[in-house]
Formats: sequence, C-alpha cells, structure tokens
Amino acid sequence: MDISVSREIAAPARRVWDLLVDWERQGEWMPLTKVRVLPGPREGAGTRLEAVTGVGRAAVADPMEVVDWVPPGRCVVRHDGRVLRGSGTFEIEPLSADRCRFTWREDLSAPGGAVGEAVFAGLGRVSTAFFGYALGRLARLAER
Repeated sequence: MDISVSREIAAPARRVWDLLVDWERQGEWMPLTKVRVLPGPREGAGTRLEAVTGVGRAAVADPMEVVDWVPPGRCVVRHDGRVLRGSGTFEIEPLSADRCRFTWREDLSAPGGAVGEAVFAGLGRVSTAFFGYALGRLARLAER
C-alpha cells in the first residue's frame, strides 16, 4: 500500500520539523495515536519508537526505527510490526521564510498474503483521508 499526502503550511520549516519529531506530541495531530520513545536515542538515526493507533482491541501497535534523519527536511522510519511493515517518510520543503510544504509517504506491505492484500486495498483509501486529516491538524498546530 502506497500512500502520499502533501500540504502547504504557513509556518517555517523548522517549526514544523520540531513539532514532527516531538514524538510524544504526535497524538495532538495524529488522531487516535499515542507515541512513545523506546530506550536509546531520542533523535536521529537509531531512534526507536512505538506508536499505537486505534481504540481498545482495534488498536494497532506500530514499532518503528528512524533510519534516515536530515533535519529539518527529512525523516524516514522503518515499520517493524506484525501488521505494519515498510517505510514512512516525512519531508519538509521550505517555500519561504514562513511557509513550507510537508509531504508524508507510507510504503507498507500487506500482511498474510491475499487476504491481507485485500484488506490493505480497502484501507488505502481510508488511510489517505486519515493522513490528509492529520496533516490539516498539524498545519493548524504549526500555524498558531
């Protein structure tokens, strides 16, 4: 499943970056998500995280590791979970001193063969809308 959403944000690239990599605050803009940093570094390549998205038994744990770190423009994570496997990329492109473009891409593999692929196909459309909504929340937070 490949998902990509992008949005211009009326805030400096560094402000958006700082919000993005304040891992525990991601729940402020990613709905139904809590993120915690696992033991080890808090920033840079090698940082390990666990995001939990959903409610109750419908929640999905998403362990991941930062594998590429170029502040304030690019962060790539490798998803290492049972359900979510693949990579996620956040890119921030400065457009001016007080405006940037944020792009979020996910390249995820379906678990469990044909059944997993069918489920992921349906989730792709929902996920794109979810990510677009999250980017709107991030923009409002950064623009305050």
